[in-house]
Amino acid sequence: MTQRHLILRPHPEDSTWQGVLQASDGRLTPLGTDTLDALRAQAPDAACRVLAPGARVLLTQARIPTRNPRALRRALPYALEDQLADDVEILHFAPGTRRANGDLTVAVVSQADMQAWLDGLRGAGIQPAAMIPDTAVLPAEADAWVLWLEGEGGWLSMGEGRGTTLERDNAAFLLRRCLEETPEGERPQHLKVLRHGSGRPGDDALRTLQEDSHGMELTLSESPSSLLEHLAAHWPARPPLNLLCGPYSPRDSMDHLWRSWRIAASVLLAWVVIQFVGLGWNLQSLGAEQTALEERMIEVYQQTFPGGRIVDPRRQMETALRGLSSGPDGSGSDLQNLLTRAAPALAGEEGLSIQGLRYQAGRLDLDLHLRDLQGLDRLKQKLEQEAGWAVDIQSASARNDRVESRILIRSSGS
Repeated sequence: MTQRHLILRPHPEDSTWQGVLQASDGRLTPLGTDTLDALRAQAPDAACRVLAPGARVLLTQARIPTRNPRALRRALPYALEDQLADDVEILHFAPGTRRANGDLTVAVVSQADMQAWLDGLRGAGIQPAAMIPDTAVLPAEADAWVLWLEGEGGWLSMGEGRGTTLERDNAAFLLRRCLEETPEGERPQHLKVLRHGSGRPGDDALRTLQEDSHGMELTLSESPSSLLEHLAAHWPARPPLNLLCGPYSPRDSMDHLWRSWRIAASVLLAWVVIQFVGLGWNLQSLGAEQTALEERMIEVYQQTFPGGRIVDPRRQMETALRGLSSGPDGSGSDLQNLLTRAAPALAGEEGLSIQGLRYQAGRLDLDLHLRDLQGLDRLKQKLEQEAGWAVDIQSASARNDRVESRILIRSSGS
């Protein structure tokens, strides 16, 4: 299905725009002059094309041999600098098609105008597919110049892609100057004047051109359609140029936006990378800690229960401790009884610390540090006062202002 097109043209004197809607079958519907929002509302799904006012765009030619688009855009400002009154830094250059002699058609427009048109369009939610000066697509005929008169302006086509604008009241004078500046062999044989709307007194002065131009034929006819409608109806399959190029092309606009956000995006990316690196480091550290804990758990289990096969040291240790904490008949074990009854005596001896504990079938071996030998004797006496207990001092030695001792506690019957 062929897409509908909304063709827009800014009014030269205010913020309104002219619009015409081209249906998929080519039929045109004039939309009049209105705001961009109102025109867009009449064709919300149509693709948009823009005709830039030729009075704001200079069409010229340049001879540049390179065909590389990037190199061409860089060379254009310097190739045309001598022809321009404004600083090239504030101008936008759009290269077009090449003529038969190799000259390149170029459109020159101020960056301020481009930005103003695009800001207005984007404010109405419009992204145009093309923006072409109306002077670049004026109707052209072989061996003839075509002058279009409408409102206060005039548009002169001197061939395909070669157009300019004129003040309507001075059209005859300006057209005569154009003819005088054109080499005699390139002057047209026919001047065709098309007029839309009511005539003006100055239009009659155009008839004098026929008398002053050595037999150039002049015809004046009325056009029922406006210039915008005519250009929309005869829109070329391949326009000679498009102002939406370079920094104003949709792709380059995205590149420009990306460049403005590139630093922020780089910082964000660096932050994300740092977070992932930190997370990886933490996971690696936690893994190393877990491995160390598992190795220490195995070491403790082997020291406590030597000779056993280790599968799950934590679960095996819990099972072994539960077995120690309860006897075969469900009553408290000898270990529990020994620890419970020995605890007051051990806790009551000031400066005592337990360095090791081993239990085996009613026997409890304790490795102790005490302040002095008198403390060891007091502890032995307290423990022996418990009914049925036997306490043997296995070893005792004074070292570094303390006593290191090993004692054996046995319950009755052991």
